[in-house]
Amino acid sequence: MEKLDKKEEETCYAYVDAEMAQFEEVAGTCSNKDNVDEQCCTVRSVTIGLMYVIGMSYLNQWGNFQNMAPFIASVLVIVSSFPLGHLWTLIVPGSKKFTLKEHAFILVMGNVAYMYNSVFIYATLTTLKVLEREDVNFAYYFFFVLSIQFLGFGLAGILRRFLVWPCEVIWPQNLPLIAVLRTFHERQSSITEASYGSQHLSLIQKLLNNRLLFFCVISIIAFVYEWLPLYIMPILAYFSWMCWISPSNNALAQLTAVRGLAIGGGGLSLDWYEVTRYLGSPLILPGWALINIAFGFVLIIWFIVPIVYGTNIRSFTTLPIGGVVSTEFTALSLVTAFTSFASITAVFVHALLFHGIDIWQQFRTKTLANMGNDMHARMISLYKTVPDWCYLELFALALIVACVTCDHAGWLSWYYVLLSLFIGALFTLPFGLVSSITGQLLHNLSVYYLCLLIAQSLSLQTSAKNIYTFIALGYVVFVQTLALIQDMKLAHYIKIGPRPLFAAQCLAGFVCSTFSIGIRYMYVKQGKVTDNWSIFNNTKLGWTLLNDYNGFFNGTNLANRDLLWAFLVGAFIPIPGWFLSRFKRFHWLNKLHWPLIFVTIGWMPSIVPAGALFTWLLIGLIVYFSFGKYSWRQRHVYLVSAGLDLGLNITIIIVSTAFKNKNVAFPEWWGNKNTSVYDSCDKAVQTW
Repeated sequence: MEKLDKKEEETCYAYVDAEMAQFEEVAGTCSNKDNVDEQCCTVRSVTIGLMYVIGMSYLNQWGNFQNMAPFIASVLVIVSSFPLGHLWTLIVPGSKKFTLKEHAFILVMGNVAYMYNSVFIYATLTTLKVLEREDVNFAYYFFFVLSIQFLGFGLAGILRRFLVWPCEVIWPQNLPLIAVLRTFHERQSSITEASYGSQHLSLIQKLLNNRLLFFCVISIIAFVYEWLPLYIMPILAYFSWMCWISPSNNALAQLTAVRGLAIGGGGLSLDWYEVTRYLGSPLILPGWALINIAFGFVLIIWFIVPIVYGTNIRSFTTLPIGGVVSTEFTALSLVTAFTSFASITAVFVHALLFHGIDIWQQFRTKTLANMGNDMHARMISLYKTVPDWCYLELFALALIVACVTCDHAGWLSWYYVLLSLFIGALFTLPFGLVSSITGQLLHNLSVYYLCLLIAQSLSLQTSAKNIYTFIALGYVVFVQTLALIQDMKLAHYIKIGPRPLFAAQCLAGFVCSTFSIGIRYMYVKQGKVTDNWSIFNNTKLGWTLLNDYNGFFNGTNLANRDLLWAFLVGAFIPIPGWFLSRFKRFHWLNKLHWPLIFVTIGWMPSIVPAGALFTWLLIGLIVYFSFGKYSWRQRHVYLVSAGLDLGLNITIIIVSTAFKNKNVAFPEWWGNKNTSVYDSCDKAVQTW
């Protein structure tokens, strides 16, 4: 075969990327080539990685005592570490070129610190605040946090064969990060440009062909715009424009406002931070997942909730239909609590029916070499693996430390520690399948609810520290495992060997937890306090736990026992779709994903208002049907998502540190005078 010239070779590789991957999202983003000699774990990558772990640990803990907490997200780690890597090359004699794998290695270490803070504000924060009411011993304090940081390792090692190795578990959350990494390190031309040159290209075509320039332009646009909703014009975050037609019309407010039902788009969240703060970017989800959530939103929020409200159960008409009320159930919060409970049984039944055969086959898989015709599994199988016993030993050590610390400190008996960890571990695989396939919801309100309810049903309800320690252990082992697995899949696509990855996650985990807990303990000893609690305490169940230890189903909450029917509904509802999907005419029903619908809807209304979820869906569906459904444009969609996140992240850092945390307010005007009620429509949140 005659030798291809440079342009033909680039064109060939572009087509090969698309042809050899089983999924279009992966084909358009992840390379099908690997250089096994390319270094990842070097003095440079470890040093820079530790700089980010330490710096992010301090920033996160400092931010927890501020009015607005700044943070460094994963995409900012990528962008800011790129010049550091090249600066090292210029300064340190004999340094080799800064590689993509070194860059990804730094990202993995930074992700550990980022996820530590994420888990902290979701579950661990309330537990530590309760423990800090006493003169807590630093040794107990330190070993408790260190142990829960490492409990996820054991499960992560075992679940690799289910949630990392198979080609169908894509983990779309990683694809924007991979797109940015490749954009910085690869200067590959487009197919058209490689074949015909760059003559007569329009400005837009040149922008699309130059991915780095495209990413920078999107980031700059996001940075400039986000000053409006974050500081200058906060009303954009809760833009209930339809209510302004008749401000005194209560029905219009309840049906169309952001904190109402946002029917017809009458309430929008024109703030990327508010839209993606808890749900993540809608641009990374597969189209079928977006359609599922949209279907569930219309069915549950726009049809079922008005029916429940209209029947005036529990005198719902005296409260807002959605609102921000956490002390009492509203119509919307009651329905979404029902969906949260339903998702607990639905996810198990769905996993058994739709993934049961695959799970059994993967259970019998011992090595990556048995994963079939998957190019990424074949390439990563060339690297030395980490035996399961390494993960299990680390888990066993963390388990012993957790049991001894909690039992000896009087926070929780050792057998309750084992029970809480078992509960969290039980949900890791089924909910991991939801997150890895759909790209949605690493954090999970349903699992938190279940830990809460089981803790209340035990003899823990008389002690705040007992019940909160139980919740933290169960929830953290669940979400920490998934966080580690998500990074394992990132390394799987980038071709970072399992052993360097294991070292990076262990080192970063130890350093992050050590610095984080040391800094927080220092603040506590200085008498500094904060009113912030776990995000989940903003919900009705979380508020009940915080203020009433008698139980969610007992005493004045006896009527809540009707919600237990949700477990039966959740167990039944996936069955009809699975049965009909066996017939060719209804085969499309195998894409109907009730756990995804229930879990997403369950975040409403206290944490995610209807207007934010509607805007999230609107953005995702518009981009998917107009641009993102074409696989050859997929990497541009991921670059847009990453660029929006980067611009937002930089704006948040500047606004929080320079203005919000120094109480420097923007001059009052029409665009910021109504932000204290969480909606530009007063009647949407009023109690009457």
